[in-house]
Amino acid sequence: MSQYIDAAAFHRALLQGARRVEGKREELNRINAFPVPDRDTGNNLAYLMAQLRARLAVTPDIGELLTDLGEASLLGARGNSGAIFSQYFEGFRAAAIQVGAHLQLRADDLARLFRQGYTSAYQAIQQPREGTVLSAMASFADGFEHVLGQLDDWRAAADSALTLLKDTVMDTVNTLPQQRALGAPDAGAMGFLYFAEGFVRSLLGQTEEADAGDALPALYTLAESTHAPDGELTYRFCTEAVVRLPHQMGLPDALRQALETMGDSMVLSQAGHLVRVHLHTNEPAKAIDLLAGQGALMETKADDMHMQQALTRQYTGKTALVVDSIADVPQELLGEHAYVLPLTMLADGVSYQDRRTISPERVKALSGYLSSSQLNLAEVKQFLDPILHSYDRVLILSVSSRMSGLFARYEEYLRDVAPGRVHLVDTRRNSAAQGLLALHAARRLTEGADVQDIARELAGRRDRTHILVNLPDLDAMIASGRLKPRIGKLLRLAHYLPLINIDKNGEGGVTGLAFSRARGERLMINRVVRARPQEYAVVHFDSPGRALSVARALTKATGSKPTYVSDISSVVANFAGPGACAVAWVAPEDAR
Repeated sequence: MSQYIDAAAFHRALLQGARRVEGKREELNRINAFPVPDRDTGNNLAYLMAQLRARLAVTPDIGELLTDLGEASLLGARGNSGAIFSQYFEGFRAAAIQVGAHLQLRADDLARLFRQGYTSAYQAIQQPREGTVLSAMASFADGFEHVLGQLDDWRAAADSALTLLKDTVMDTVNTLPQQRALGAPDAGAMGFLYFAEGFVRSLLGQTEEADAGDALPALYTLAESTHAPDGELTYRFCTEAVVRLPHQMGLPDALRQALETMGDSMVLSQAGHLVRVHLHTNEPAKAIDLLAGQGALMETKADDMHMQQALTRQYTGKTALVVDSIADVPQELLGEHAYVLPLTMLADGVSYQDRRTISPERVKALSGYLSSSQLNLAEVKQFLDPILHSYDRVLILSVSSRMSGLFARYEEYLRDVAPGRVHLVDTRRNSAAQGLLALHAARRLTEGADVQDIARELAGRRDRTHILVNLPDLDAMIASGRLKPRIGKLLRLAHYLPLINIDKNGEGGVTGLAFSRARGERLMINRVVRARPQEYAVVHFDSPGRALSVARALTKATGSKPTYVSDISSVVANFAGPGACAVAWVAPEDAR
């Protein structure tokens, strides 16, 4: 039997390993407890493997195949385990260069790939831990090298390495306290075992098994409670970014150290000019800004681990409140059962998540280049499905359907949801006006009000909820396309600054004109005072001093403080411009 492996055989093995992991997605989600029990390891690894299958083309050159593997895995990586897997595959490429592999691999070349894969993965991690996917990767390399040294037969070595790997993975049940409590092995390690099984079976000429179900009954039994202890998350957002560097030297040490001080669970993956950073942090936008200074951003993402952790539980009899990120209201005021769907912004082909991965400084820097991006049905489904799994009912408050296609996406999603479980309300508002409606809904849910009653209340309350936006200038309105250049030029020549409002149908418009910023501010304050607000909120874009000044003036004139003062979403900030300030209020029921 031949001791050589050609590129075609290696390609088939990679794809068979990938398919095996994809088939174990739900199992890997269920046993995910470390580093945080966010139940997404299966999703992340399945996504990575699907990307590999889609991107990897057949080539007769081993070196070319492994170069493609390194780049495809880096671009397709998601989450902690995905980032580690991507650097493991990048180690394959580095090893192939060392041995000068082109048309085929020898047995000892294969051993170098497995060893360098582990080494590269280990070096990429900020805080390596035993009992994780690293232990699995090391075990597989050790087992293969040991038997190969004794028998000089890569087939026997591969078979023996699998046996040792299975034992190592099962041992992870008792290594980390999170997995011990769950009674299951580490999800990343288990994912590696499944990949290695498919990979090795293909190299040995074995067909894929008809794999009904998962390995739960065969290899281990979950503890009686399948809910791992949550613990307290130190950092909220699982943040990832891909940067194309102008060189292949990696990130500067000073930047690596700066990122390390911002969070934990950092994994740095590199394939040529591409670098992927995975970091758990409370400041995702700041991390993105630091990385943007090193090269061209290609991808940004930040998953809310608090939300992921919360949705591993069931809330029998409870109603979840869903709002989108355009609703300007501090999330902590909405309570523990509220979930915020981040909308997206696009600039130069890069997608940013509102309130997560884009900072006010980046919004200002990209003025004229940023545009809002409509979420598709798959993205809405990915967000809402876990919420519907955990809650009996859901109340969704959408930004005005006249301003965004989100309401239509919600309606499309609800066609496949049982009637009565989800109540969708078009707020016909945005920014703080939408935020005040969301706050009312949260209060009523806390009081135990019926969700149908709340939906009816909101339909009436929105007509009494108003907003006025005082703009510093017209630059952002024109740059974002919200104001036609010809009209903007005329307003500039006349030195007019409009006050922006939202009418009863949910469309924005001009309600007043001022000759100066200060005059516009006084006009806004006077209108709010005359409206005798039941409650009001003040929001701003990068102008906290102005917002507090407006809040003080309104407090003095009305005798009541604002319910909250906060910054605005990047979607609204993009057309309002730096220095913009707005007041939203709820008029009394007898208001005409």
